[in-house]
Amino acid sequence: MDLVGCELQLDSPGAREAVVRNLRRPGAGAFVVLDTCQRLEVYGAAVPEAAGARVARVWSGREAFERLARIAAGLESRVLGELEVLGQVREAYRLFREQTEGNHAALDRIFQDVLSVARKARRESRLDQTLTSLAALAAEVLLDRVAPGAPIAVIGSGSLASSVTRRLAERGGAALRIAGRCPENALRLAGEVQGFGAGLDDLVPMLDGVAGIVAATAAPHPVLYAHHLEKAARPLVIIDLGVPPDCSDDARALPGVLYVSLGEVEARAQVNLDERRRGGELAADIVRDGARQWASSP
Repeated sequence: MDLVGCELQLDSPGAREAVVRNLRRPGAGAFVVLDTCQRLEVYGAAVPEAAGARVARVWSGREAFERLARIAAGLESRVLGELEVLGQVREAYRLFREQTEGNHAALDRIFQDVLSVARKARRESRLDQTLTSLAALAAEVLLDRVAPGAPIAVIGSGSLASSVTRRLAERGGAALRIAGRCPENALRLAGEVQGFGAGLDDLVPMLDGVAGIVAATAAPHPVLYAHHLEKAARPLVIIDLGVPPDCSDDARALPGVLYVSLGEVEARAQVNLDERRRGGELAADIVRDGARQWASSP
């Protein structure tokens, strides 16, 4: 069986949720839908019909295999070797398995091979050993700037937001509050860290008294505005990991607010950059070889 991958561009910024839901609905087809802050890409046996989006780029065969493995290995990320993206690809694969109920063995095997090649590339290039994850960096930046034990909020409940939340919980001491587009996901994540969960409609009461906020959603527009912060503590630290930014200009400009952008957090990941670049070259070679072997196998 061949593999086809494509990048989707949305017809309108607000269409993302509906497009992803439509691609993952029962009977829509067998696809791994990679929905992250940076990309919306779909991999399967054919290019999908996606109402509300258009196909911007297409990869097929070995090229598609290599593209997806490179993403999982962190070679297509803003931070070379990013750790969270491997979890995002794994989660997309899990949802594929759930959607298809294990009835697409050939595709299933391809995606397992992709993940195997990506893990090998990370392991043998030592990329994972020379990089602190974006989630860990965000947690570190925030905790360096807020008082011990002060309440902290995480806006978002996807892969990156979940990683940040768990990192904050590992450091201990902070009362965590999680808000997400899907309240059920926020509540589930909050339950993992003995925190409080809510939907984005409840931001004002949830942010009452918080000293730090990490915003990490895939929204196409800001989700955090000045009026949400009326009862938040001052000084207030906001770490914005959204692409595009989750925090509006009016919220950033409030007195007593220290705003830290994604770019500022990423700058901390430049430690050992030369070493990681060498590791990235080795990882790319491993992925390329893995894709070549996959394409030539019977």
